Amino acid sequence: MNCIQGQVFRFLFVLGCLMSLVFGCNLKDPLPIPIEDIECHKVEVAPGPEDFVLDTWHGAPRLLVSSHDRRHPETSGGIYYFDINTEKTGAISRIGEPESILVFKPHGMDIRKQGSRTLLYVIIHDPYAHMERLENAVAIYEVNQNDLRFVNLMEDPDHLWSPNDLSVLPSGDIYVTNDMHGSLDMYTRSKASEIAYYDHVSGTWTTVADNIAFANGILAEEDLVYVTATFDDQVLVFSRSVDGSLGKPLPVVDFKGPDNLMRYKQSLLTTAHYDDLAFLRHKGDPEEHSPSIVFLIRPEMETKTPVFVDEGQLISAASNAMVFKDKLYISQVFDPYMVICNAPVFIK
Repeated sequence: MNCIQGQVFRFLFVLGCLMSLVFGCNLKDPLPIPIEDIECHKVEVAPGPEDFVLDTWHGAPRLLVSSHDRRHPETSGGIYYFDINTEKTGAISRIGEPESILVFKPHGMDIRKQGSRTLLYVIIHDPYAHMERLENAVAIYEVNQNDLRFVNLMEDPDHLWSPNDLSVLPSGDIYVTNDMHGSLDMYTRSKASEIAYYDHVSGTWTTVADNIAFANGILAEEDLVYVTATFDDQVLVFSRSVDGSLGKPLPVVDFKGPDNLMRYKQSLLTTAHYDDLAFLRHKGDPEEHSPSIVFLIRPEMETKTPVFVDEGQLISAASNAMVFKDKLYISQVFDPYMVICNAPVFIK
């Protein structure tokens, strides 16, 4: 994004917010008070390590990281490993992909165990290199120690029209968030998002929720499905029926710009984007900082507690967070590194 494009984008974004004030448009919130006495350090991984999952089935525990350089969207990304014990990182080979996949632009991911196999589910954008945002798929790989072996490519333009994140149940059923149709939805913060559901028995996709303002992170469990509504500034919860359908959404907590979701014991972890314009400036220029916040959410109490707060100097535009063995792991949308911290004592 060049300077003129960035200025135009920000102008249109603010104009859209002014036009939608009647619905509520909050460009920026004051940051929570930073948490004291947290030691953190950076680890270089790859550009745009937006999402990650934990793999504990192939030797030492490791993160599998979804990487794509979103400042140069025409380029291919990859899946990287991050060894939790040694903090060594590197690309993982992908084997057996069809020749029709010309570029690899991963986004949200999930992982599950199926008997002796470990399966990785990856949202990929623009697989045929048309630079067409409506062409998307879910790629499935069998995870091995040193490679990812291609299993299947799931495509459905009616239900995977702008997939952002996905969550896979032990059965193989899948829930996917579709965030926005285009820039107009972003400018006006439109409630245009949907949640799609894949039934592994019938092999069909259906839409199970809509009317959400930028559905983003999703976490599906046996009876409940949690979703972040980034432009509604809410974390929502849906009751889940045996047939996969969802009930009426209920708010869990409210805060500015929630992103991905991770389970941590009886709580949830999510990141938040507290300054929309700073986020856009950071997208165009890595020297422009964008605040990063991680919240611990206790759904049964409807409370949120900040566990990491940074104005963007250490890490900007944080996108996902996980606690494992007393360490807090944080990824981000654009820059090529992750941050590892000692988890605050009060959440261990």
